[in-house]
Amino acid sequence: MDSLNSIYMKSLSLLFISLSLYTLHSCKIEEQILDEVNGNKLVTNPANVEMIVAPAYAYMRDIQNRSGVWGTLLSTTDELAWPARGSDWVTPDLQALFTHDYTPTNTYVRNTWNSFMLGITRCNVALQYLSAFAPTPETDQYIAEVKFIRALCMFKLTDNFGQFPFREHTETDYSKKPIILDRAAAVQRMVSDLSEIIPSLKTKSEVPYGRVTKAAAQMLLANIYLNHQVFLGTPKWKETIQQCDAIITPGQYTLADDYWGMFQYDNAKYLHSTESILSIIYDETIGLTGSVWIPITLHYNQKFGNFTSLWNGCCTTPTFVDTWDTSDKRYSDKRLIGQLGFNQGLLIGQQYSPTGVALKTRTGAPLVFTKNFSIKNSSEEAGVRIVKFAPNPSTTNTSNAGNDFPLYRLADVYLMRAEAKFRSGDVNGALQDINYLRHDKRGMPAYTSLDLDKILKERGYELYWEGGRRTDLIRFDKYLDAREEKNFVTPSYKLLLPIPISAIEANADLVQNPGYPK
Repeated sequence: MDSLNSIYMKSLSLLFISLSLYTLHSCKIEEQILDEVNGNKLVTNPANVEMIVAPAYAYMRDIQNRSGVWGTLLSTTDELAWPARGSDWVTPDLQALFTHDYTPTNTYVRNTWNSFMLGITRCNVALQYLSAFAPTPETDQYIAEVKFIRALCMFKLTDNFGQFPFREHTETDYSKKPIILDRAAAVQRMVSDLSEIIPSLKTKSEVPYGRVTKAAAQMLLANIYLNHQVFLGTPKWKETIQQCDAIITPGQYTLADDYWGMFQYDNAKYLHSTESILSIIYDETIGLTGSVWIPITLHYNQKFGNFTSLWNGCCTTPTFVDTWDTSDKRYSDKRLIGQLGFNQGLLIGQQYSPTGVALKTRTGAPLVFTKNFSIKNSSEEAGVRIVKFAPNPSTTNTSNAGNDFPLYRLADVYLMRAEAKFRSGDVNGALQDINYLRHDKRGMPAYTSLDLDKILKERGYELYWEGGRRTDLIRFDKYLDAREEKNFVTPSYKLLLPIPISAIEANADLVQNPGYPK
């Protein structure tokens, strides 16, 4: 534990500034360089609770990592692919995600596992220090927030891997092996923890934007119940609806009238005033920047502002593109096209510069993004691109975005409730929820009838590029289906990702998920 404490305390000086965005908006934060002696003083002083929880909060930014959680999980679906393009992007482990050829040695699967385990570790260390303080309303609040973040990591591990090692924050003898939680034990523990902390957590109006709230914990609990049938074979639709009701009924959150306003480069204020239940905060003015949304997808020649190094990487698939009605406002938005040369949303067809010049490929052919691609050998213009999060046209930081990331937002709550109502037989109630979002707020024709296929499509239209597609496809029994560039039905054992071989080598009590090589 001593080594973990040392690493944790050294990280505090780097991470303290990040917490200012969550809790100290009006304060001037000075970075502190800490040695281990001063670090020990820091973590034993109740006045420093905000600094102690900073590493746990900062961890959540890893959820948008294109080489880890976000990139790995979305790349196993019909929403995201990374085709090899000549000698560019020839990364077999990356292409294997899309074709469902992932194995226990896959680098990206390992990165994802390690990310969630890191999140749990950071939370446990914070809880160790916080629980040593005399109980106060403030420390109880922060303990509840950190337990939420830990439960979020546990949910992701349960969802994607089905098992994981776990130890209590009070277990400081690391010579003893942790227990292994399977899905049943993990669900029981998460439900218990969340039920315990919800009364301690504050509402949106009581804490700054970006902090964990009561509604965030209720939404995580709703997600557990929504996926309960996948996890354990028994549905919990009534419980899902109850948690969604608890978020919607108080009226603290409102569906956005401007869908694309939630994804602009300066989206914090609009998110906070509308749908954000929990957003991951980024701020490029202090170097707190997020994912490489723009370079990873735009073609090398789609230059604008200071964006001159573009990577021509990922795209979406014909399977996903073909689900769309292109009149849907969520498909495309052109408010920044004069500054960027391209729209937000799905980019297809001839591409242009900000001045309207038709762009060409590096070989001089028209730069026309096409639906089809080859995962192992694509042309440079193949694949429809997605720009969900708008770049700042005037930024000098072109590698990492400053957009806040809405981890949980109200539209998803309505969609979750609609699905749970439909699956439990309340079709009219489900239609009301779907149409309130789809028709009243997004301007699309109202549905007069409903089925699971429409609900899944609506989730895709509303939530694409936000990281939840794998979980949705599994719940709707679509994950294993044949699709473009995967012309076979995936074996059912691959509903769970493999436990990384590195994790099994570190803990012999972990048993590889069925179907994968031991």
